[in-house]
Amino acid sequence: MGSIHYIVDRLNEPPFAMQLSLVAFDEKSPFELLEIVNTLIREISATHAANLRDETPEATANRMMDFLFKVLNYKQVLRQSIARSVTAELGFPLEQHRRCGTFLFSPMQSIDPQHFKNGLLHGDPNIIYPMLAWMLQKRPELTTRAYLARFLMAVEIPEHMFGDEQILEVYQQYKDLQEEFKEVHKTSERSKSQLISPAEIKKAIVQMEEDKEQLERKVEALHTKLSGTDNFEGMLREASALRVEQDEQLKLQERMREQRGHAYQAEQRLEQLRHALNEKRAEASVADIGSLLRKLEGEVAALTRKANEELPRMIAAKQQRHDELQQVLSMPIGSEADMRQMMGHRQQLQRSVGALEERKRALNSNPDDKLAMFRQQASLVAKKREQVQTRLETVSRDKAVVDNELASKASELAGLNDKPVLRGEDFRKYANEVRGRTAQYKRMKQELSELRAEWGVLSRTLALLKEQEQGVSKKLSDVEKKRGVSGFAQTEEQLQKISQQKAEVDTIKGKTLEEISQVVEEINTKIKENKNRLAPQIKNLRSLRTRFGEVEAEYLEKKTAYDNIKAGFDSELSKLQAELDAADKDAQHEESSCHYYETLAAMERIKLKRVADEKEGHSISRMAPGGLKITTYKALYENKIRDQEGQQRALREQQKNLKENHDSNKIQMQLFRDLNKLLRCKVDMQKAARTEAAYMAAAEEQDSNVLSLGDD
Repeated sequence: MGSIHYIVDRLNEPPFAMQLSLVAFDEKSPFELLEIVNTLIREISATHAANLRDETPEATANRMMDFLFKVLNYKQVLRQSIARSVTAELGFPLEQHRRCGTFLFSPMQSIDPQHFKNGLLHGDPNIIYPMLAWMLQKRPELTTRAYLARFLMAVEIPEHMFGDEQILEVYQQYKDLQEEFKEVHKTSERSKSQLISPAEIKKAIVQMEEDKEQLERKVEALHTKLSGTDNFEGMLREASALRVEQDEQLKLQERMREQRGHAYQAEQRLEQLRHALNEKRAEASVADIGSLLRKLEGEVAALTRKANEELPRMIAAKQQRHDELQQVLSMPIGSEADMRQMMGHRQQLQRSVGALEERKRALNSNPDDKLAMFRQQASLVAKKREQVQTRLETVSRDKAVVDNELASKASELAGLNDKPVLRGEDFRKYANEVRGRTAQYKRMKQELSELRAEWGVLSRTLALLKEQEQGVSKKLSDVEKKRGVSGFAQTEEQLQKISQQKAEVDTIKGKTLEEISQVVEEINTKIKENKNRLAPQIKNLRSLRTRFGEVEAEYLEKKTAYDNIKAGFDSELSKLQAELDAADKDAQHEESSCHYYETLAAMERIKLKRVADEKEGHSISRMAPGGLKITTYKALYENKIRDQEGQQRALREQQKNLKENHDSNKIQMQLFRDLNKLLRCKVDMQKAARTEAAYMAAAEEQDSNVLSLGDD
């Protein structure tokens, strides 16, 4: 049921957008299911853009099977699925049977092409549904595989044609071009995988610029502090050389640890091989077959215990881990508003930390302080310790929150099974979209801050202008008071405003009246023009309506008469057709009866002739094994009866001998089987011991490439 949910969800998404429901998908006919498969194959490879109604079902099935098995390698997926199902039924891996030589099942035996073709054409859900789910899940990889198959599929050429030098040369060029295409494609994919999105590059550049500014400030502060020190340049060169040597020492120490690890692994491997060689030699020198068998039985018991106890426990642990990861993946993703809020809080904290660092750096920038360097190192160590402590507390809180959310989401998991979870390519698309929106948010936030700064400047300018205007107005009012015309400027300003408003109103009224009169004249003109233009058409329309009524009445009358006559002819034709079918059936029955009776008559004639020949004594002519000539069936059957009686007596004698010697023969056969098994096991052990000894001798002769370090 889960696979059907997945198939319907993927088919409802672009580029398919089929708008299916579970019921509608379940009610699809075999042909409609085949169309869905063809649509999916066409989406993977454009070379399969064929209409199913334009080709035969056989051609459709062959085309799809060739594409699935030869190009997409779907046969390997079927083998793995069958192997997993058989492993689940048997309770142990199939590889154990291959190693023990008792493998009784081959996955290839269960892949019947004819059965697969019939299931594909008849819409078998056991074949169609897994195939759809697999192609929908692996669509990007399969698209790439189909694209590569166009250029990398091997061209089958008969062996005898390679004798032609020209064909051989062209085939070699074809192979060289294929290899070149592989290298170019690998390079292209590697370049695509190494590309970084512009948003991430921009974010990294901003972060590096901030780090660069901080480092420049630190370097400038240190340079200011140490500029007055004697022999500053020489000390700077010595410090740089010391730093280079320390880096080189760290590299050498890392390399030495790697070489020691390799040497330790080689020694462990050598010790294991020596121990195994000694065991094989001891086993080869043992003459007691019973002890060897007991040891083999112990190994078999240990392997059985591991397969029945340890492996199921490991599988259960892996399954539990898988379930936990699935629950984490099914948790809802935070919204964009939450991400913006968190990023704003993070930036605010970074600014606060930067301000505090600047204050602390200003306090510690005293050039006369001899303990400044040690105090700075102590502060760095304390800061790192605080960061680790804070991170530990944060992780602990996050763990508690995650545990609580996991417990709460576990109860809601049943209701979320039918909802899709973003995975793989969908999750990456969503992450890229979130990054793009984050970058857009930062850009718009920066623009908003710039606009706010500009608004602040304009507001300040407006306030200054208002202050200046108030000063000028105050001076003007003082002058008016002195001259005895107080309020003249305000009255004049009001009069100007009123006159300006009156002029605007008059202009608007004049324009409005002119526009209204012009519109009325245009409407009247258009009405007159349309009336004059439509007058002859209206006259023709009236005459056509009258003609249409007459023709329609005549049509209905004749159609009624036609329907009546056609109904009579159809009933008579169906009656005659039924009589014709009955007569054909009777004729076929009579013809079949005639042939049947003729065959019976021929058989009876043959029997009569055989009876007459038997009476005359020359119906057959055969020679018995004893040289006796047989001319009648009676003599033949009597001879066969005598032979059967003789064989019966011989078989009874043989049965008697078998019953008497059965127990002893059975014991003897069991002894021979055990002996054969022991000898075969001993031969295998001898071969393995010789191979291991040869391998050890070759390993001891080779020189080990171990890094040697001097005592100084």
